[in-house]
Amino acid sequence: FCLPLLSIKPMLRVTPIYGSRSNNHGPASLGSCTLIEYAGVTVLVNVGGPIDNYDWTSLPKHDCLLITDSTMASMGSFPSYFSSPEAQRKEVYATFPTVKMGQMSLYDYHANLSLDGGRPPYSLEQMDDAFAAMQTIKYAQSIYLPKNEKPKLSITAHRAGHVIGGAFFVLQRLQDDTSVVVTSTYHVAKELHLDSSTLLKHGATPDVLVTRPGGPAMPLLSQLYRANKLKPPLASQSQRNIVEHILSVLRRDGNVLMPVDASGRVLELVLLLSQHWEKQRLQGAYNLVWLGPMVANTIEFCRSQLEWMAGSLGNQFDNPGKGHPYALKSVRLCTSLADFDSIVANGNPTCVLASGGSLDHGPARDLLLKWADNDNHSILFTDSAYCYERPWRRQRGEVIPSETSDTLQGANSVVSNENQSASESNSLPTGSGTVPTIPSNVEDHGEENQDSEEIGAAIQEEDSSEYTTSYQLLRHWCEAKLQDREMEDSVSIDVLVQRRTPLAGQELKAFMEREETARLAKRKLEEEQAMLREVELAKGRLRLGEDQQSQHHVGQMLDSARREDGGVERFSRPKKKNRFDSSLFFKFSKPLHLTFEVRENAVGVGQNDSTAKFGIGETVGNSEVLEDDYGIAVISGMFVDIVTGVDPSKFAGGSGRIGEEVIRRGFGFGMVDAGGNKLAKDRNSMDGIEEVDETTDDRRLESADLSEGNGIIRGRNGRPPSKVVTVPRKLQVFAEIDYIPLEGRVDSRAARQSVRALQPRQIVVLGGSTNQNELRKNEGVLQTADEVSSLVENARAFLQPHSKILVPSDEETAQMEVGHAAFSVRLIANPFFAQEEASGQDAMKPLEIHETKLGVCSVSMLEHVATGQKVAVDGSIVLAPRPKCSSTPSVYISDGEVLLTDLRAEMIAQGMKAEYSTHTGFSQLIINGKVIVKKEKESRKIGIEGPLCEDFFTVRTILCGQYITL
Repeated sequence: FCLPLLSIKPMLRVTPIYGSRSNNHGPASLGSCTLIEYAGVTVLVNVGGPIDNYDWTSLPKHDCLLITDSTMASMGSFPSYFSSPEAQRKEVYATFPTVKMGQMSLYDYHANLSLDGGRPPYSLEQMDDAFAAMQTIKYAQSIYLPKNEKPKLSITAHRAGHVIGGAFFVLQRLQDDTSVVVTSTYHVAKELHLDSSTLLKHGATPDVLVTRPGGPAMPLLSQLYRANKLKPPLASQSQRNIVEHILSVLRRDGNVLMPVDASGRVLELVLLLSQHWEKQRLQGAYNLVWLGPMVANTIEFCRSQLEWMAGSLGNQFDNPGKGHPYALKSVRLCTSLADFDSIVANGNPTCVLASGGSLDHGPARDLLLKWADNDNHSILFTDSAYCYERPWRRQRGEVIPSETSDTLQGANSVVSNENQSASESNSLPTGSGTVPTIPSNVEDHGEENQDSEEIGAAIQEEDSSEYTTSYQLLRHWCEAKLQDREMEDSVSIDVLVQRRTPLAGQELKAFMEREETARLAKRKLEEEQAMLREVELAKGRLRLGEDQQSQHHVGQMLDSARREDGGVERFSRPKKKNRFDSSLFFKFSKPLHLTFEVRENAVGVGQNDSTAKFGIGETVGNSEVLEDDYGIAVISGMFVDIVTGVDPSKFAGGSGRIGEEVIRRGFGFGMVDAGGNKLAKDRNSMDGIEEVDETTDDRRLESADLSEGNGIIRGRNGRPPSKVVTVPRKLQVFAEIDYIPLEGRVDSRAARQSVRALQPRQIVVLGGSTNQNELRKNEGVLQTADEVSSLVENARAFLQPHSKILVPSDEETAQMEVGHAAFSVRLIANPFFAQEEASGQDAMKPLEIHETKLGVCSVSMLEHVATGQKVAVDGSIVLAPRPKCSSTPSVYISDGEVLLTDLRAEMIAQGMKAEYSTHTGFSQLIINGKVIVKKEKESRKIGIEGPLCEDFFTVRTILCGQYITL
């Protein structure tokens, strides 16, 4: 039978907003964003970055945002996206680990950039507001859209691997169950801390597959795989190679620097090395350090998310003798270089996992500057995701304002003009303000700064590399591998070096004006709060407030009544007063507890010392103690934040949110001590006096100033305000450079095999180089080959001729028809009839070929008959064999009665699963959970029923083999 289509198939539109193409020189992509229109619902997938050259106010209209994982390539621009007017009213969906680990990734990026004097594209408050609006989902949980009308589309997340909480999404149209599978980065192999992706299980046979070609994040490395210079990475082999390489360097008294991300792939590395350190008992010989601003927070979130990780880790946690897999007893956790220096002071060789994978900012960059000149040390890369084009070259006008060069020219004793970057020497306002006199201690500070700038040679901005330091190092490594030679003893790269200069001139004047304005605003706010507090205290002593509130409420009701009917006052007769007055009840029913006249250390949690004598509402000795109906009020600002280790009493108060003033004071400092896993604050248990090192406290205050994103440190201890900037320098690296892949990504070959196994009807491929033609190595210049072409050629071999494979570019819409005219069909075959039914078959008249309607389609009946019956369970349409017109019907003869138990044994022998059961009036056999063989007890009639599949015809052949056909 044939099913001609009568209605127009709906369209699927896939529009890459950005990130659909990579540079031909092979850097990794900063991030991607894709718009998908399907079933009347518009879905935005990922907002990677940070992307500084996209206007978020021009974002297309959409119904929701889906975030696949917690990496910067998937959600690096999420706060910028959320600040746009179009995103304020949209729902954002991501798994719970994606939300928590994504916070750590963005906080780490913000901290590393701001501590170098940079201006992040978003503030901490914007990050908090964005993550507060996210809705968490679980694997296999379906979301139905749109929300305000009849649902048309269901969205389901499934495990994708790569990082904890990573997901791919299945978009299913509820009208006809057509599906679209959207994948970002997935991994089909099982790892130490993650199970393999379930893409082949939950994403099979989709109507459209939106995917990427696979391979390493840095396409430049794909050239080595194509040239057979590198073998496809196996997780177990890569893990052994990493451990062997690290130990070989440590045994020669060298240090190993591993640039990592904040909360993604670093969890696999730290678990791998921690297990080996504990198994071989290497704690006493070698240091294993995890260094980063958000290390303490990341490990706490990780320990509470075992249910999202590999099943073996959950079993280990359930075993009382093994403990938590992320206890990390052999790993030293550090949040600053000061803590790190105290650990390496023991002289043992050190392996450090440092955040700042790009080597442009963060602790990894600082250690590179310290260890680059020693050939005993090693820089080991395991992930190429941070080998991208430098965003600071486009952000230079924002990160370093033009007034900076005026400052540098005014402070002539700090740095010469030839060391300034190009953007710092253009069109600067000439300030007429008075330059303050720099004290002697500031001159010493400038000399220290001058020594730090002796690292490498000074270069101009236009002469520096367009790509990150990680890309420059890996490119040298790739060129040596491709040419089958050893790397040079030293390689030359461009690095960003931090530099501090005192504020002077117009910039200092503008800064002081801003500070004075902020101080006056803060003082005014404090005065208003103090006045309100005094009013509340007076109401509490005199037990006032209830009557005024009730009278104010009655006055509002009368005013609203007068405004009705065009402002005409309406008279209403007052109601009879109720015998029970709730305000009087609460006023006079408060118990006055008897208290003794003894000196207490504190009358309230977080309050100052005082003496309470007369119960609730009466406090003698301190009129500023705030009270409520339950007693002395609790001042939350007096507590130490257990997440950041910051004492809010030392700094400005905040609401307790992680991104506000309280958390700023602790960025990078005071979270973990040198021993790891504990807060670095020590309190004197005898007198409650906190002992804080003055140098550490200065670092906290400086990091708090820089976290504001202005690159300015306020003046303290006689020093004037200073400006922090980064300048490019030429650096010679003598340390060993190596790359061992452990990126947790599906390689290009496995991606092609996965696409073949999924058997999609149509494919949309995102990624690939700008030029679709394959690029080769010309005149010694290393370039990438397009992996998209390999995937397309491989997919052509199994797709139907009319199927589409589209590779859209940015802002280019790929349209395709999605849908089919297929209906659920259930087949019925009855090889055995009773005698009375057989005689009735002769009387049946032959049926003429005609057409009938099945849904919206027309069915031409040829060799089968549409009975018009529908199965109540799934609504499928029943097809039965067409009655034969022959006068001599076929006769089935069996040697004895055909038993279902005998059939069950034959089905099992054929490798099929058969379940036998008896019921009232019949017995049945269920084969592979799909095909049913039913036998009636009275008539002994046997029938087969099941879907259109190979198992149906196999069972039918075995059943008919029990008879002899005459």
